[in-house]
Amino acid sequence: MLPLKEEILHGIYDAFAEWSPGLTFACKKNCAVCCTQNVTVTAIEGEVIHRLIRENGRELWLAEGLQKKGTTCRPRMTTNDFAGACLQGEDVQSEQYGNMSPCPFLEDGCCLIYEARPFSCRCFASEQTCVAGMSALLPEYYLSASTAVMQIIEHLGQGEYWGNMLDVLATLCDLPENRKYATLLPASFVDQSRVQLVKAKPLPSFLLLEDEMGEIAPLLAAIFTRKVGEKTVESILNGR
Repeated sequence: MLPLKEEILHGIYDAFAEWSPGLTFACKKNCAVCCTQNVTVTAIEGEVIHRLIRENGRELWLAEGLQKKGTTCRPRMTTNDFAGACLQGEDVQSEQYGNMSPCPFLEDGCCLIYEARPFSCRCFASEQTCVAGMSALLPEYYLSASTAVMQIIEHLGQGEYWGNMLDVLATLCDLPENRKYATLLPASFVDQSRVQLVKAKPLPSFLLLEDEMGEIAPLLAAIFTRKVGEKTVESILNGR
C-alpha cells in the first residue's frame, strides 16, 4: 500500500490526465526538446521516483545520472510563494533556477523514469512541434490550470523539500530506504544539493481569471472530490 500522500499525488496525476481541455498536442515519443534540468518537484514526487529506482535495482544508474547535474541555484520563491506575492499585489518576476542542459534521465530521446515523472514534466506540452530556442504553444488557461495543480501538489508536500528535481533526488538519498545511494555518490554531494532547496508552502489561493474557470473548474473539482478511503482529497488537504 502506498503512503497516503503518494496515493493522493497519483490521484492528482490521474485527474489531470483525464482532464480534456480540447487541445491537440504535437508531442510524441522521442520528442525531448523540453526535457531539460529546469524541473522543480516536491519531496513526495522525488520519493515516487526513488521508489521506481529501488524496485528496478537501478541505484547505480541514478547515482551516475545525478552527477551529471549542471549548476543550479537556490530558488527565491516556490510556486505558492509566488502566488501569495502576486495576490498581495507585489511586483515579482518568475525565476529560472534550474539548468537548460538535457535531463540526465533521457536515453535516445526517451524518458527512463517516464511512469514516475513529476507533474512539471506531465503538464509540459505544445500545440506545435518544439525546436530549441522556441517556446511551446499553449493557451493561457492550460498554463493557469497547470500552475493551479502545481500549487495543490506543493500544498500536499508543505514543510518538505521543494526545488530542482536533481537536487531533491540527491537530498532524498539521505533517507534510510535510499542509503544505498549515499555510498555511490561523492562525499558532500548530498549536503551540497540540500543547501539549494527550500521548503514547500501551503496554498494561499489560486491565480485564476474568471474567464478561465469554465475550462479549469472541472479539473479542480475532479481533484478535490476524489476519494481516498472515506475522505475526499479536499478534506485531507484541509486537515479534516
